[in-house]
This record gives sequence, structure tokens and C-alpha cells, in this order.
Amino acid sequence: MSAKKERRKGLVLACDGGATGLRAGLYDAAGTLFREMAAGPCNPIEHGIGHGRDMFLHLLRSCGNELPDLIAAAIAGAGRTEVRTALAWAVAEETGVRVRIADDLHPLLLANAENNSAVLAIAGTGSSVLAWDFNPYREIRIGGWGRVFGDEGSAYAVAVSALQAAARAIDGAGHPTRLAASLGRELGLDSFDGLVLFSAKARKHEIAALARIVDKLAAEGDAVAAQCIEEQALRLVEQTLAARKKLDLPSGAPVFISGGLFEGSARFREVYRHALSACCPQAEALFPPLRGHAAAFRMATLDGPLPAWITEAVAPESREDAMTERRLPAVRSIDTLSAREIVTLMTEEDAGIVPSVQKAAASLAEAVEIAAGAIRTGGRLIYVGAGTSGRLGVLDASECPATFGTHPEQVIAIIAGGERAIRESVEGAEDDTEQARADLAALQPPLHSDDVVVGITASGRTPYVRAALAEARQSGAHTVIVACNPVETDAADILVVIETGPEVVAGSTRLKAGTATKMVLNILSTGAMALNGRVYDGLMIGMRPVNVKLRKRAERIVAAIAPCRADRAKTYLAAADGNIAAAVLMARHGCDYSMAKETLARVQGNLRRALEHF
Repeated sequence: MSAKKERRKGLVLACDGGATGLRAGLYDAAGTLFREMAAGPCNPIEHGIGHGRDMFLHLLRSCGNELPDLIAAAIAGAGRTEVRTALAWAVAEETGVRVRIADDLHPLLLANAENNSAVLAIAGTGSSVLAWDFNPYREIRIGGWGRVFGDEGSAYAVAVSALQAAARAIDGAGHPTRLAASLGRELGLDSFDGLVLFSAKARKHEIAALARIVDKLAAEGDAVAAQCIEEQALRLVEQTLAARKKLDLPSGAPVFISGGLFEGSARFREVYRHALSACCPQAEALFPPLRGHAAAFRMATLDGPLPAWITEAVAPESREDAMTERRLPAVRSIDTLSAREIVTLMTEEDAGIVPSVQKAAASLAEAVEIAAGAIRTGGRLIYVGAGTSGRLGVLDASECPATFGTHPEQVIAIIAGGERAIRESVEGAEDDTEQARADLAALQPPLHSDDVVVGITASGRTPYVRAALAEARQSGAHTVIVACNPVETDAADILVVIETGPEVVAGSTRLKAGTATKMVLNILSTGAMALNGRVYDGLMIGMRPVNVKLRKRAERIVAAIAPCRADRAKTYLAAADGNIAAAVLMARHGCDYSMAKETLARVQGNLRRALEHF
């Protein structure tokens, strides 16, 4: 957002939308509507997270000079936690506004049924049924599985069944109908082949829009078109009844109906109501009094813990304010330079990394001591990050067993998006706060007070990392944040902030920020291992000699520390099964492997202490 807007306390932008468009209203805290506006399609499954974010930005530009305190949005396609989390954080980080996002079903029931048993059937571009009951709270959602699995009872399903019926009629395998001609005329096509090409390329909402023509033909007496409408209405009734049965709802529990197909097709609406009444005489199908953005506004009034179907994102400040997002002075634009000048520019910029790390020496040393204590007491050093930051954590953790002889579960890394994210970008993973909590909760053994969790985030704000740190704190673990932008003092127990400044490619934190982060992690793990005696006189005594090069190195290490001849070092290493520290004790004191292992065990593997107290 380029223009500076003034935030107005209590102002709420309430939104409702999906595949056909985004509708919004600007409300004050008391629920008074000031202005209405609209934007394009916003279904994140159909159109993507980035497009959805852009639609919200369009709405905010329509708000004039005032910026709302909160965006509350009910969005079709946001039923999955990871999807609405990604969308909520994309909007919050771009705008700096607090965002609450839910699917398009729950807010309607909340606004109209409150804490009473009820069913909601939606028939728009897509379709779905939501039912809930209380004492205790239970809910069930039926349908709404998207175009492949049918979206039965939707405008899309009506249009698809009509296109299929038209094809059967043309082939002589179905009843005569004017569907092909009418649908083709609506689209400006002069042949059925054109309809076939259209259906192959059209988006879901473009196909669903044809339901209006099907309904018009049905009203004019086309029996095939009427059957397409009526069959989908009956399918939606089946889903409604299934939801009621699964929750064993009271016979008088209301059934709210909503969506463009219910509103635009009298035939669909009446068939649905008649079939429902035939099965449940006391269950009246009603349009909800509060609909659209008026229902979405109800989410803004919720206090305390939010229900699981709402995801809230609160960006500390807009992302564009981050130092790593800013540009270097235009005179040094990298795209205007020669290859030699690019090398000079980047090495000059990188030269400032070491001084920046040195400025954080006090907090980094504190983090080293905490990590060393975790290793010493049997705890774990756990890196958590997303993108480049996460990959750097994976790299450092993976090197520790081979370099220091640690158990693979003692230094571990968790990356947003899982193993796939090590090799490629996983869209929305860094915004998924619930997955962060789930990833930490899945650790075995569970997080405890001997563990230290290091959150790695160049921006300092990555939602996945911040959620992981919050979860770690609740579990009693120590927390450290490694960032390249300023962070709040309560972000973690220890703040390691390396202010690397703007990148030569703005926002590309794999550059200076990535280099600085790698330095910090090198210091953190190496320092923790050195304080635990996993290094002796600068030599890797915990190294595992698993190839020819490393076996030769191990022989040199044993020979240097023992001291002894290289051939004797090789013999001791063979007798110690490659354990360098044990081989040193055997060479210096003439003990066997069993005694060497026992001695090292008494001092937690610290060779220096073992040599001093043998």
C-alpha cells in the first residue's frame, strides 16, 4: 500500500466472498455501516493466495484515507487451516492491519444461530452444508469438496449437468433440449465445439455462471434444463438431511439457506424447500436475516480465545518497514553494473557482516551458554525456520553428528513445509502458525525445560517461527531468536539481532542476512560443543571417520594429542572402533577400550577432563 492512511480505532472492514467476487462493508465498533465496496474473485483455492491478498488491498484502497483496525472476512475456499492462515498472514503483513479469516459457512451460522443448534446450506458457485449442536459443542461439514468431487447442489454442478445433457442430446443419446444453442449463444459461440473448448479452459465461476441460462430455459418449459436444476436441489437436500442425522439435531432446528443459486432460482429454492419439508416437516428453510459482510462483521465482536475455524494474523508492523526489504541507494543498483562491479559491490556489502555479528556478541554468547547447558543435561538444540533460514538450520543440524559425534536427535532442525521445503519453496508454509505448533508438539520426547528452541527468521516476524517460539515457551523450553531486523524484547528469552541492512537485491535475505545467519549458527553449535569438550585444542575429537580422508584425519588427531606415531594411532583407532577420544586415552594411558569409554562417560565425553582426572 503506497498511500499513507490514518488508522481509525474501532473501524472494521467486514468482507464476504469467494469465486465470483468479494463484497465488503466498512463498519464502526457499534456495527453501523458507513460504506460498501467490492473487488474481484477471492477464492484462494481457485485463484491463489497472492490474488486473494491483492483483492483485499483493492478494498483497502477504496476505504479512503482511513485504515481499519480489523479485517473480518468470510471466504469460500478458506476452510482448510493452512489456506486461511496463509491468506490471513499475507494480508496482515502487507497492510499492517489485524486480520481474521474464516470460511464462508461458520460466520453465517454464528451471526444467525448464535449458540443454538442449526444447519446452513449454501448453494452458490460451489456448495456445502454445515451443522452444529451444543452441550457439548459438535459440528459437521458435508460436501464442498470442489469441482472434481462434484460440489453437488451448486451452480457449478447445475451448469456441468446441463453441458453434459446438451452433449447427450447432440449425440442422440438424450432427450431433446435447447441447452446447447442457448448456452452457446450466451457465450457468443456458434458451435458445440466452441462449448467444448470453453469448458476445457474456463474457471469454475465462469462455468457456474451458466446456471442462470439453465434456470431461464427451465422457466420457459425446457424439461431437460428443469431436471438439471431439480436434481441438484435434491442432492443438496440429501446432504442437509445427512448432516442433521449425523448430529441427531432437534426436529425444530432451523435450516438457513444462502448463496446465489438459492437467491436467483425460484425453481431450485422451491424444490429444495418442498423436499426438505417432506422429510422434516418442522425444519423450515429460511434465508438468514444477517448475510454477506453483515454476518462477517459478527467475527469482529468476538473476545477472548477465538474458535478454531477463525485464523487471526497480527503483523507487528508492515513488512515494507523491515531493513532487509529496503533498497540500497539507486546509484548502486546491481542491474546497472558490470560483472566486476557486481563482485566489488557484493564483497563490500558482505564486509559489514562480521562487525554486525560482533555487535551481538553478548547475546550470542548467552545463547551459546544456554545451548551448551542443554547439550550437557541431555536436552536438545532445536532449530526452527522457514525458507532460507530453515535450510540453514537444517544444514547446521545435519553437520553436528559427523563433526562433533552428537546423537542425530540432539541437534535437530524443523523447517516450515517439511522435507520438501529443503529443496523447493512451499507456498504459505511460513505463514502456517498452527502447523508450527503441531510440528513442535510432534517432537518425541515432548519439549521440556532442558531443551532450547532457536527461531531463525531474517525478518524477525515469520509467523511460523514466532508461533513455534510461543509454543516452546509454553512448554518450558529456553528460546532464542536469530533475526536480521529489530524484534520486540519479548520475542524470545534471548535476542540475537544481526542488523545486516538492505540487500543488493531488496528482500533477498539469502544474501547478507543468510551469510550472517550461517555465521551465528556456526558459532552457536561450535561454541556449545566446545564448552562440552567435543573439541580439543581446535581438533574434531567427536568426528566420525567414515571415509578415507576422515580416517587419515583421525589418525593425525590421535597422534597429535596422545602423542604417538601415526601407525600406533591407527592401531588405537581400530581398537576403539573409530572413537577418537577413546583412542587418545588408550594411547596416552595404556588402558583398554572399555576403560576408556567408562572414563569418558563419567565426564560426559569431555576429553580434557578425562585426561586431567584419569
